[in-house]
Amino acid sequence: MSDGTSGSPSASTAAHEGAMAMPTTAPGAFNDADVAYAQGMIAHCTQLVEMSGLAPDRASNQEVKDLASRAMTDEEAEIAAARGWLRHWNRPESAAEGGMGGMDMGGDDGSDMKMAGSMSEADLEKLKTAEGVAFDRAFLKAMIEHRNGEIEMTRGVLGDGRNATVKQQAVMMAAMQEDEVQSLTRLLAKL
Repeated sequence: MSDGTSGSPSASTAAHEGAMAMPTTAPGAFNDADVAYAQGMIAHCTQLVEMSGLAPDRASNQEVKDLASRAMTDEEAEIAAARGWLRHWNRPESAAEGGMGGMDMGGDDGSDMKMAGSMSEADLEKLKTAEGVAFDRAFLKAMIEHRNGEIEMTRGVLGDGRNATVKQQAVMMAAMQEDEVQSLTRLLAKL
């Protein structure tokens, strides 16, 4: 396992374990920014799980396959945490379900994700048809965009959120994502 300094595509073992250890309850005061962050995490992470699920059959680079496997595990843990927070707060999993302001997750017809770092449906379809090195490059570029989008999301909740647990997790997530963007960029440069 990596300590995060070797330049591996994973942010680090600590990042991997950090995501796995995310609390599924967030006691204490919360506000709409905390709710929007949790709802946004679910949508954002769900797309990354879908993207990562393509890698075993489409990627040619073993590091990309390994990265996708770790990403699926980490993102599923993040989804579970966000769902737990929302259940704890008695709030819906998406802004659309509850009529809350939250994050804009759809276009005028509801068909296209608009959150920072999320792939459009058209780009996701292109990724689904790519293979080999073309897939590896497209996947890594999409991962970098996703991670940068997650960093942007954490900044929003850190500035506007109220829940201490969510803010603590956001600080940890931002640091992990920044490390991973550097690792992903190095891996992309090698392809």
